[in-house]
Amino acid sequence: MTAVVGILNKQAVAMAADSAVTIGNGNGRKILNKANKVFTLSKYHPVGIMIYNAASFMGTPWETIIKVYRQQLGNKSFPTLEDYQKDFIDFLRAKNFFTDGQTQKNYLGLFAAEIIQMVLGEILKKNPGLSPDDTGDLYNLLDVEFSGLLARWKKPEAICSEFSDYELATFDSYATDILKQVRKEVLIDIGLKVPNALFKKMTQTIFYLLKSQEKLHSYTGLIFCGFGEDEIYPRLIPLNISMVLNDRLRYFVTEESAIISNDMNAAVRPFAQTDVIDTILSGIDPSLDDYYLKHFDEMLKKYNQAILGSIGTSDLLLSEKIKNLKTEPIVREFFRMNQRIKSQNYIQPLMSAVGTLSKEDLAEMAESLIYLTYLKRRITFAEESVGGPVDVAIISKGDGFIWIKRKHYFKPELNQHFISNYFNI
Repeated sequence: MTAVVGILNKQAVAMAADSAVTIGNGNGRKILNKANKVFTLSKYHPVGIMIYNAASFMGTPWETIIKVYRQQLGNKSFPTLEDYQKDFIDFLRAKNFFTDGQTQKNYLGLFAAEIIQMVLGEILKKNPGLSPDDTGDLYNLLDVEFSGLLARWKKPEAICSEFSDYELATFDSYATDILKQVRKEVLIDIGLKVPNALFKKMTQTIFYLLKSQEKLHSYTGLIFCGFGEDEIYPRLIPLNISMVLNDRLRYFVTEESAIISNDMNAAVRPFAQTDVIDTILSGIDPSLDDYYLKHFDEMLKKYNQAILGSIGTSDLLLSEKIKNLKTEPIVREFFRMNQRIKSQNYIQPLMSAVGTLSKEDLAEMAESLIYLTYLKRRITFAEESVGGPVDVAIISKGDGFIWIKRKHYFKPELNQHFISNYFNI
């Protein structure tokens, strides 16, 4: 896991990330503290990029992909940061040396197997007395579960742009061979000869999930930061990108975009493990906020029951009205009231202060937020999935991309040839 943050005001954007990366297999998990997550996107212009979650794309390290793109980009610039983002996406489409046809099908197979195994595992977990030998009951439960998932993803709130015109028939034709293999290895080989109608429902569920703007288990967050040639204030554009399917790139822009303007003087955008930063921004731990809402709803219902107990049978009409009272509108109003209080007393004052910070203060704030996230993991019994050196960079319109803190896997003084050739490679 990781912690990444971008802080923007009219002067600059500060980028900071920890160095922890979690790797694992069937034998366990290991946390390393040497990963690079902040990169210059151009050697000549004020744009940078951060990554979080998966460190590779279809098996190729993102660091390699970014640096190949940077070399291809050279001295070229674009009017807006969004144009850089679109050009990077075009680069991913064009460079298929890491997304050849067989690799695409292999990753589809892994994804389909993961979804089926996840649903099957959840069913067996919820029904401990059920075994794979009880095939009739198991098939019925699988049908119910996949019917619910299909209904959810068949009409998503948003669809990945490259899949807007992608049809189920096209997917069926493309994926038939790999899905047959998944059916054999994941189901048949453990004695589950699921009916054709059920497996068809599984296939449709996988198809609609791939089209929707849902976060898959294995995805990468790409965060573009900086200035286009025609932009006087910085921007931040985060992408969710996961895989290539049938030569279509599955990606979408997430909701955390930030555009500094005369109407928006500052923004703080945390990614990945955001609990500590969210606590500082809003004045309350997000999980504690959720508990308050849940318990407030429970207390309202208990209060209604207490009133009903007091009335007894003395007023049946009033008792019936109290029974029919809905607590949801009151809970929603309580939530909105809390949001207003957090905004007025914590978020807005903090954003006003961030809007006045110098470049040095932006960098210090970004580093501190990452360090506090690490510190919480360090002093509690949570897994130390945030750690290692904190890389910090500042991007301003006039000075471009400036490293404030950066770890090296080599000693710069012993590699002057690299430093002198930086703009030639």
